[in-house]
Amino acid sequence: MAEKTAYSAKSAFDPKAWRGLLHPRYWLSWLSLGLLALLAWVPTRLRDALCLLLAYPAALVPTRPRRICYANLRTAFPELKPKECRRIYRQMLGTGLCVFAAYAEPSVLPKWLLAWRWQAVGLEHLEAARAQGKAVIFIAPHALAIDRCGLYLSYSGLHMCTMVHQQNNAVYDWFLNAQRLRFGGAVYERSAGLRTLIRELKAGHSCFFLPDQDLGRENSLFADFCGVPKATVTTLPKLAQVSGAAVMQLFSVYNVKKACFEVHFSPVFENYPSGDVLADLTRMNAVIEQMVREHKEQYMWFLRYFKTRPEPDYPNIYANLHFSSFKKGASIDYAGRRRPYTDPRVKKD
Repeated sequence: MAEKTAYSAKSAFDPKAWRGLLHPRYWLSWLSLGLLALLAWVPTRLRDALCLLLAYPAALVPTRPRRICYANLRTAFPELKPKECRRIYRQMLGTGLCVFAAYAEPSVLPKWLLAWRWQAVGLEHLEAARAQGKAVIFIAPHALAIDRCGLYLSYSGLHMCTMVHQQNNAVYDWFLNAQRLRFGGAVYERSAGLRTLIRELKAGHSCFFLPDQDLGRENSLFADFCGVPKATVTTLPKLAQVSGAAVMQLFSVYNVKKACFEVHFSPVFENYPSGDVLADLTRMNAVIEQMVREHKEQYMWFLRYFKTRPEPDYPNIYANLHFSSFKKGASIDYAGRRRPYTDPRVKKD
């Protein structure tokens, strides 16, 4: 039985906040949620077919996210041809639309019906982690179905906590956090700080950690990701050390063929942290990269993962976003962004 959710001053969710969101300026947002609630009851195969069909014309629109996606793919996978990049982008759009169309399912469908929409892969790794009697830090890369697959854990009886960014849309922000807490747990704003997260972990409550955001140079070291020196936040090894929690990856996949959400678990990281921060970050990125390579269409390639450059002479791959997504901008040296780099801030013995 899931624990009753506790609401504190640091919580990102107030169950009564919807009362302040009834102003007419929010009516369209509520209407869209109502439509999503109706979509939740549409047969999944039919709904997915429509989403995949819509992805074809949507992929032709020369948007900024499309350009970012193509820049990321060209940098991370230089062996891909333009035709393959277009296919991955179209598949990503189709998968994203399928996930979005199922947005309201966890809020309106009965629990027994939701169970049929999840499929755990590597469940023995999760059971082994829980058998240790420790809290677990789940590193959860930015896959399209990350929220939905994350719900599987609290549905399974784990007390989960996570830190979130406030959404631009207040209605969707309230709705998403209410959904995250349907089966128990806690959601905190980033401003609550790591102390709040450490306290939860020491209390035996597991948490999500999003490891692949580019948060700039200050709190990051450059570790290899898909052959690219990427600014990688150094929080995870420190958090694992202080809290004593086990660490494993949760990778989210929406399987269109099976019409279900796959929750992929990695084995628990052994000897983690090792005491070598850069080695720990490189190891983490390698585990993420393995799943990303297997499921390229599941990753949020429209995010600027390689925004921070190691040095000013490294190319800015997002500089030519005004170019057509599938034409190489003359001033962009994608291969140059993959140049090996040793972070001088790493302490050497």
